Amino acid sequence: MTIILSLWMALPAVPNAAGVDVPSYTLKLVKNLVEPKPVREFDCREKVYLMTTWFKVRGPHRVTARWFNPEGMLQDEGHLDFVAQHDQTDGWLALEFLNVENPAGSTHLNAEVAKFYGQWKVRVLLDNNFLEEREFFVRCK
Repeated sequence: MTIILSLWMALPAVPNAAGVDVPSYTLKLVKNLVEPKPVREFDCREKVYLMTTWFKVRGPHRVTARWFNPEGMLQDEGHLDFVAQHDQTDGWLALEFLNVENPAGSTHLNAEVAKFYGQWKVRVLLDNNFLEEREFFVRCK
């Protein structure tokens, strides 16, 4: 499995009731970047894109995506370092399941893909501060 990263973003800091700066952002899981419709179910042949929009955040930042498999174990982790210079910046990180197909052009799935089937979680952090967790389901048809 590989995490594919792409550079993008801009971020805002909005003070909350406790006086702590909390970034303003949106997150969504999508199947493609051209028509980014939020979904909660993916086929193991598809990439899982975590699309992010940050608002009014300036300076250098690091986004971390921690991908947890159906057994609750950390499967992969990806980082994206960026310098925010605009009021709004969009970007993405992706999870890709590798070696899903059997070799020699067979359309049958590799027996190992069973471990990908089930409820996954992605935990999103900004500058090592937890923001939120999203769940999604992976099927291997």
